[in-house]
Amino acid sequence: MSFMYPLGLIGLIGIPIVIIIYILRSKYNEQTVSSVYLWRLSEKFLKRRNPLSGITGIISLILQILTITVISLAIAHPVFVLPNAAHDYYFILDSSSSMNMESGKDTRFELAKDEITKVIKSAADGSSYSLVSVSDKAERVFDGVTDKRSARELVDALTPGNTHGESADLIRAAQDCFDGDPSGYIYVITDKSYSSTQNVNVITVGESGENYAIFDSAYSHSGGKLKVSASVVSYESDAVVNVELLLNGELAASTEVSVKKGESVPVSLECAALTFSSFTVRVTNDDIYLLDNELTTYNLKSEKTYSTLIVSDGGFFFKAAIDALVDSEVDIVSPEEYEKLDGEYGLYIFDCYEPESLPDAAVWLINPDRSIDDAGFGIRGKIDLGEAVPIEKSKSTSTSVRTLLDGVEGEDIYIKNYVKYSGMYLDFSTLFSIDGNPIIFAGANGLGNRQVVFGFDINESDIALSYDFVMLLGNLIDYSFPNVIDKTNFTAGDVATVNTVTGAENMKAYSPSGKEIYLGYDGAMSALSLDEVGVYTVSMTIADKENTYRIYSGAHKDESSPVEHEESLELSGVPGGELRDGEYDPLTILFICLAVLFIADWGVYCYEKYQLR
Repeated sequence: MSFMYPLGLIGLIGIPIVIIIYILRSKYNEQTVSSVYLWRLSEKFLKRRNPLSGITGIISLILQILTITVISLAIAHPVFVLPNAAHDYYFILDSSSSMNMESGKDTRFELAKDEITKVIKSAADGSSYSLVSVSDKAERVFDGVTDKRSARELVDALTPGNTHGESADLIRAAQDCFDGDPSGYIYVITDKSYSSTQNVNVITVGESGENYAIFDSAYSHSGGKLKVSASVVSYESDAVVNVELLLNGELAASTEVSVKKGESVPVSLECAALTFSSFTVRVTNDDIYLLDNELTTYNLKSEKTYSTLIVSDGGFFFKAAIDALVDSEVDIVSPEEYEKLDGEYGLYIFDCYEPESLPDAAVWLINPDRSIDDAGFGIRGKIDLGEAVPIEKSKSTSTSVRTLLDGVEGEDIYIKNYVKYSGMYLDFSTLFSIDGNPIIFAGANGLGNRQVVFGFDINESDIALSYDFVMLLGNLIDYSFPNVIDKTNFTAGDVATVNTVTGAENMKAYSPSGKEIYLGYDGAMSALSLDEVGVYTVSMTIADKENTYRIYSGAHKDESSPVEHEESLELSGVPGGELRDGEYDPLTILFICLAVLFIADWGVYCYEKYQLR
């Protein structure tokens, strides 16, 4: 036995104090007076009926000593160790999006938490509890908690995820726990079932019910009409599904579609719309899983200003090309004029000129042959090829390279000389090269702004006359003036790219639940993890004006209909027989004893005061 608070035993000092008080208490003599003679005469009859009158004081003393003892023990909180009487419990909790499905008044996730709480309550005191939550990844929530109350509070605080969870991740997490402690009790709590199990206890929660879903929305907008298409599914039974189209939050069209169980049926809606900011398609039938009942799309078209400054002794070619591609504001200045210039632009094109420092904006460097601070590369010198040599288009499959070279064939482009660069310490994407040396490349410079570099004089090559150059120039303009958001429809668990606009500040996002997420704006783009279903709002300040953009994150298809798994959930290995020491905590019994002693002592006191005198 041990005591959690041994100083509580100091209270036992009260025992000798009570005994001393009992010994030294006041003695008095009773005298008879005539007015109470009859009562005095009847006292012998009372004494006959109360044989305990002589020992009531002793009984009271004993009760008070016992009360002091129990109070001291309760404060000291004794704990008895029971060898090899407890276990280690490991809970693998399915926190994927399907656990949000309703089952009666509760969700499947709430039922799962109830099952874990039942196991914890029935376990022997002194057992340990660990829990791993599995959605799109496995996360150890708590480990080795031995206090039942603390473990239950941690379980009560859990919330389900909105992302897709693989059955293999559940099995892997369970196997990891079993490998670490073969003697532990492994529980998997999920809404999926398995044909057989080994070395694991599977608790399946939730009931089936009507469930409808809508996926894969697409649209076309022309001639003042908006046409929206999507796919509708009924997972539980054949049904007639009601589908509505909301335009800018207002009902614009509706239809009904007959769907057979498990089949995907296309649905199309149309409404008049000269312009729109958003539309939503949704299923209105009641079902057990609301997260897959609607999809929202936002219109990406917004006003953008392509303000460009060309620093060149010529530069008219660039101005004509950019004017032909976009509705732009393009100014041309000489290098001498640039050094005296005040003003800000979204893009600076330095044609065969190296500024003393880079501006805080997107930059194109054409044939730079002198090092520039924060440019992210060094200069090794000019290379004269002697004759026209073809440059090689990059074969990289990275997303950034594919985007910048979209529609560019890259054939029959020749140059006679170029500048060889070295020491490229930033993450640039090479678009064209010659003999392994980058000729055209793009990326973020040392100031965190988007930068494009041409390692040769465009006026001395034939690239300016090719169709490829027009396509490449268009891609580079889109790269230098990016949309903040490239698309608005994602699936929970995806990562959205938020492009950094020149001059943007205070970039942050808000999740559907209201959680604030800060986004870095030092680089060319930021990554936003979409962990919830619903609308994310991206906010940033540009030129002292707050701008907001919205992204819709939808439910994953595979979470709409959890199916029975034919494979077994069997953990490999031999279970161990080691147990941990249990605990017996008599605190509740001590409080009960304390209440009984107080009542008994009060009863003896009343008996002595009102019956014996």
